[in-house]
Amino acid sequence: MSLITILLIFVGLNIDTFIALLFLLRNYNYRLPIIGFGVATLILWIFGVILGKGLAFLFPDWITGFMGIILIFIALFEQDDEKKTTNTSFLSLLLFCLSLGGDNLAVYIPLVVNLSWSQIIYVGIIFEICSVLLILLGKQFVLIKPVAYLLEKYGNFGSKIVYVLAGLYIIWNSHLINHLIRIFN
Repeated sequence: MSLITILLIFVGLNIDTFIALLFLLRNYNYRLPIIGFGVATLILWIFGVILGKGLAFLFPDWITGFMGIILIFIALFEQDDEKKTTNTSFLSLLLFCLSLGGDNLAVYIPLVVNLSWSQIIYVGIIFEICSVLLILLGKQFVLIKPVAYLLEKYGNFGSKIVYVLAGLYIIWNSHLINHLIRIFN
């Protein structure tokens, strides 16, 4: 998996969290959001790896294609959750990031099925680096009103496009369509 692909996955999955954090970053110095978002990203990635590898062990590859369908449904029918509020404690920030990132599992689970352990570690490291960079970038965006406004206004739409495209990729990569065609022929 290329670095560009990993970066696109991370950005696409976390744009909603980024937008939500824009509203909160004014209340924090850099350290707490970096640690909170980094820990949330790590927890979600590890959980996705465990579920994805477990699913691959127990079920055939085409089953993961249904996760792509779930991801598309999340994109199309999920309510906007950028307006959630939280207080400024570490635990609150961690739970806030976990709640916004829960839908990332719909991508992580089928994504890890065909990755080697070294690739899983590589992706996890890139995700953690991106978590730090996202917070640093967010702190700068809070200072630029027009950029923050555009992200707030169109970020959810951009996220939904990424979710649908990722869902279609997962469906295609899992060979679900071929399997369903064989069943109905």
